Amino acid sequence: MLYLRLYSSYLGLFVILNCSKMKFVASSVLSVILLSLMCSVSSSAQKLTFGYLSYDKILHGMADYVVAQERIKNIHEQYNKEAEYNEDKFFKMYAEYIQGQKTFPEEIMLKRQKELQVAMEQGISFRKDAEKLLKDTEAELLKPLKEKLNSAIAVVAKERKLAFVANTDANAYPYINPSDGIDITSLVEHVLEGKPLPHVESGNLSVPQAANVDSSIEIK
Repeated sequence: MLYLRLYSSYLGLFVILNCSKMKFVASSVLSVILLSLMCSVSSSAQKLTFGYLSYDKILHGMADYVVAQERIKNIHEQYNKEAEYNEDKFFKMYAEYIQGQKTFPEEIMLKRQKELQVAMEQGISFRKDAEKLLKDTEAELLKPLKEKLNSAIAVVAKERKLAFVANTDANAYPYINPSDGIDITSLVEHVLEGKPLPHVESGNLSVPQAANVDSSIEIK
């Protein structure tokens, strides 16, 4: 009986000690969780700064964009001339068909009708193909320019620690609070020209050297 009492006392003491230890561990874990939540709230409460610009305005101001547009214009004119040639050919065939309606045998009339049908379908098909080729050509010529511009925007955003950059084209953002967003148009133009970004009066967001953006894009 004495042995059983001693064992029961020991067991009770063991349970109390372990319960106390578990409470301490639980309290420590809870403290860590609360601290993490406080840090998260504090971090999310920090003010985010973003940049904004007109993408099309900068793109259209690039020297290579003018060259690309000239190429597109020349190709468009060539397609138009070919389309006009096809249309003139069709109308000439149609005029001959109208004039010969009273004199042509039936076999020739049927032949001319088929030729007119083929010419009309070819003219329509050429117009559609030309539009697609023009779009593909424009996309191909503008692709390296957009890649260069995107790279310059990324350089400015990273160096100025911007959360994101908004495109104001199509009046997407009628109003932007100047205390939250900054116009980075001139900064991006600096990078595109291979110039170093200007220093910032406060903080350490200056760029002492020219940004690394390839400015040797050529339009073939």
